[in-house]
Amino acid sequence: MKTTAATMRRLDEPHKPVQNAMATSSGGRCPMDIGDGLITASRILALVGADRVELVTVARNRVSLQPTHLKEGEQIARELGLDIPVDHRMFVPGNTLWTGEVDGFEVQVRSVLRRAVSR
Repeated sequence: MKTTAATMRRLDEPHKPVQNAMATSSGGRCPMDIGDGLITASRILALVGADRVELVTVARNRVSLQPTHLKEGEQIARELGLDIPVDHRMFVPGNTLWTGEVDGFEVQVRSVLRRAVSR
């Protein structure tokens, strides 16, 4: 791959934020960005135990977790103070997504369906 000085950036250089439509601060930086999300995700993993989480997804305003064992999802969510359940019964298998806010980010934790429909 060919690189030029214009396309290269060393990791030890300070980050220069780009002005965009979402920016609200005078520095041109979004109030919450991917870097902030990574920090929050790291804190969450340190709190609940990285071995209990299979997948972490970080977006500009959201951190989503999928536990290694979905049956632990509700317990992990409660440890994080997430107390809003959204039941997805049409998925196979159904699941519950626990949501709330941690460090200014919406955090979601997937778990087994909390009230399965009996047939």
